[in-house]
Amino acid sequence: MAEGRAADIGTGPSWVGQALDGTGDWKVRTRAPFLLGLLMLFDSWDSIVIAYALPVIIADWTLSPLAAGSLISAGYGGQLVGAIFFGSVAERYGRLPILRWLVAIMSVLAGFCAIADSYNHLLVIRLVQGFAIGGALPIAITYVNEVAPNATRGRFFGNFQFLMIAGFGLASVVSALVVPDYGWRPVFAVGLIPLLILPFTFMLPESPRWLAARGRIADAVKALARLGCGEGQARPGVDAANQPAEARVPFALLLAPGVRGEFVTMLLLWFLTYLVSFGLTTWMPSLYVGVFKVPLKEALSFGFITSTIMILVPLLLRQTIDRVGRRPPALIGTALGGIALFGIPFLPISAVPMVATLAITGAVGIAFGAMVLWPYSAEIFETRIRSLALGTMSSTARAASMLTPLLVGGILQATGSVTYIFLTFGAASVLAALIWIFLTRETAGREIA
Repeated sequence: MAEGRAADIGTGPSWVGQALDGTGDWKVRTRAPFLLGLLMLFDSWDSIVIAYALPVIIADWTLSPLAAGSLISAGYGGQLVGAIFFGSVAERYGRLPILRWLVAIMSVLAGFCAIADSYNHLLVIRLVQGFAIGGALPIAITYVNEVAPNATRGRFFGNFQFLMIAGFGLASVVSALVVPDYGWRPVFAVGLIPLLILPFTFMLPESPRWLAARGRIADAVKALARLGCGEGQARPGVDAANQPAEARVPFALLLAPGVRGEFVTMLLLWFLTYLVSFGLTTWMPSLYVGVFKVPLKEALSFGFITSTIMILVPLLLRQTIDRVGRRPPALIGTALGGIALFGIPFLPISAVPMVATLAITGAVGIAFGAMVLWPYSAEIFETRIRSLALGTMSSTARAASMLTPLLVGGILQATGSVTYIFLTFGAASVLAALIWIFLTRETAGREIA
């Protein structure tokens, strides 16, 4: 790209990368993706559980459709702001301290959701909780990528991503078993569980890449030793001790000449991908019932099939992404998904099995693109701006998620047809595939700066 590459801004603390790839007893490091993955499982849970609790909340408090929609939008609105704000904070004060505080706040507020006694109380709690939910995930992903070995970074991250994604499916299954008989409050109370996991994260040191980038060379060496680096493997260069530490990381760094082109490319990918992903996830059950006249039970079964397949996607990526690279699964998935979505408008309303097959194909295809975006984005931005960049990308995804209900609802209201909905989703998915093909570069196995 004409603007240059994000990872080419500076040489970065390459001695840290060499140490992370060296020999040693890496038992502590191997626990990082599992510990943080468990925490982010509940981040995903807290993010989506409102959708499964909402039907009962509506009945309990006699909510209007607008009020019910506001409960969902409040959480996403908070996540949008939190992702950007706390990404910047983590660049200044470190990954783990900020992450621990955010997880603690997220969990405590989940408990408050469970005992909320009015609509207004729950609305405010969900908004504030959204700040923590949105801020925690990009920081956790940043940390996992920064301590991973280069050669197997995809598999290392895959352990984390599987647990993170499992939160969505687990919330669906548990809610179906609990909410009908016990109401909506218990599923919010489950969000307190991370408080039991959080103390175990203190076995993990701060990111050695972040410490080195801040000029804290001695602390970086100690962090590497705690992770399991072998004696003598961490050898800072002569220039490392003289590396300046920036007091703050301004957003303007993302628009610097060496970063701007790749930053804009990633913004487009995140927006297009999550516009389709969130749109299919939230609207397909309603479209099955309202447009294709599918019985509710059958419509929910299609959703269950989709969720089950999606849980398997990170497992497949974990096993293959280091060998085939990041780009092929993303570009093939988004291309095939887009083609499948383009096919739906040309089917008769009565062709429900074929409609469901194409819709599931589209959802799974775009899921490959969505799941690759996290590790890929963490790899193309250098350490000093990584958390801020990931926070901005995550915020862009939340913005797309907030726009989707307006887009789909507006098209349905204006045309009364699903034709333009699927054409829009298909076009967005294919455009994402073209961006992957022409405007991205491979990062598998490369040292991250």
